[in-house]
Amino acid sequence: MGKTKKVLRRAAGGLLFFVLLAVMILRLDGALKLIQEDNLCPRYYKFPKNTFDVTFLGASFVMYGIYPMELYRDYGIASYNLSTGNQTMEASYYLAKESIEKDHPALIVLDTNMAWIGEETLESQYIHYITDTMPYFSRNRLDMIRNLSEKGEDLLPLYFPLIAFHSRWEELTYEDALPQAKEMEYGCKVTGRVDAAEPFDDPENMEMGLPEISRKYIEKTIELCRENDTQLLMISVPVIGKNKFFGQGGYNLRWTAANEVEKLAKENGVPCVNYFNEGKTLGLDVKTDTYDGEHFNRWGAAKLTAALGEYIHKNFDIPDRRKEGGAYKTIASDLEKYPVVRMKDSLNRALFLRDYAATLASDAGGADGDAVSDALVLVTLRGPVDGEILTKEDAGLLQKSGLKQNLSQWEGHSWIAVIDGGKVVYESAPKEDDFDDSYEGVSGKLRYRVSSGRVDEETGKIRTDASIMVNGLEYTSENRGLHFAVFDKTTGELMDSCYINIHSRALDCTHDNH
Repeated sequence: MGKTKKVLRRAAGGLLFFVLLAVMILRLDGALKLIQEDNLCPRYYKFPKNTFDVTFLGASFVMYGIYPMELYRDYGIASYNLSTGNQTMEASYYLAKESIEKDHPALIVLDTNMAWIGEETLESQYIHYITDTMPYFSRNRLDMIRNLSEKGEDLLPLYFPLIAFHSRWEELTYEDALPQAKEMEYGCKVTGRVDAAEPFDDPENMEMGLPEISRKYIEKTIELCRENDTQLLMISVPVIGKNKFFGQGGYNLRWTAANEVEKLAKENGVPCVNYFNEGKTLGLDVKTDTYDGEHFNRWGAAKLTAALGEYIHKNFDIPDRRKEGGAYKTIASDLEKYPVVRMKDSLNRALFLRDYAATLASDAGGADGDAVSDALVLVTLRGPVDGEILTKEDAGLLQKSGLKQNLSQWEGHSWIAVIDGGKVVYESAPKEDDFDDSYEGVSGKLRYRVSSGRVDEETGKIRTDASIMVNGLEYTSENRGLHFAVFDKTTGELMDSCYINIHSRALDCTHDNH
């Protein structure tokens, strides 16, 4: 009897060891995964089952183009954006299965912009985008890895991403511990980048039609939704401008496929909204509403989301969840924070002055009448302005946020500004020979002092030691240019800290949010 107990104890101890080892490996696996914003948003799985009534599926066009928070704000539609980079029709089918098993949504909205691609397999990178954040032992995850991988590919790194990303040990940084940028935006990706593009010529029909593999998986998705009593809406997100990777030929291919999808939807009695060539109808502007012609920035996405939301509201019976409790209280709470989160993401992703100024015009200056009341924007100038680089047009972008001074004509080093809750509470205008200017204030949880260049009293020489001091911390560097520090004054949290190099013709942004 004693020997039996010893054997059982050893067996139990061995089992416990392997369980603890498995838990540790799974936790390490999550920490060492390559963080990509094109991944499936992991927060989806933190919500209880049967929370979301609408699911959006598609590639980056959907990720950048459809904002669930704004649908909840306008209609009370509880939705989630399950888009990922380069998500094909095959991948969307498996995610439709995943969505039905988790939430059994009343409606799945399937974007078919990738229907022109006729490949049955996916590169491992794009499979990682989807499967790395799915539950490890999800049947749909395992099926996707097995069925969409290229023939002969080693599947272990897909099943266990720790194998693929073990080399990240030495790359881990503070940012790896932070939430992913898409988490509060319910799967969408908010950007304030602005890059004017050239419009396309009128599209031409191509002979290739709709690839059979895309047709097959669209029909499988139609059947899946019917079997599970989930409504399906097929859409083609508009593409309005050219870029160096996507020209008229690609536009013609996608336009042809979008038309074929529309026919397929009609044959199967499925509603379809073909927005692909309807950018002008939706009021989309190729100069202001995209960041590369193909993908929408926040202003283009707002227009597309509004149009799609109105269509869904009119044509489908989707409940208004705004007054309900449970998980919907979490969504309501996120909606309250959404203006700050949207502004933060817009600023963080800004690459150039035009991007930064566009966000400030909307969120700090309230150019569209919707300034973020919690935002405090502090600005100081370090060094003189070169009017040949910071042109009148570029300086005018900053004036759209309510600032009066045209910096392209500024002579001297001293200039500061404070914008609080959409109002300019201070903007300096010293004389040309007066280089000493500062302003102090308290806003919410923030005590701040903004100062610009000074003259050394002993030597009489100009010192360019501009400063933004907030709650005892400095938010400028020694770099010449415009320095910004933007805060949520209610929480005291930093949204973004950056300088814009006004001595470089690129007028590029450098962020430092540590």
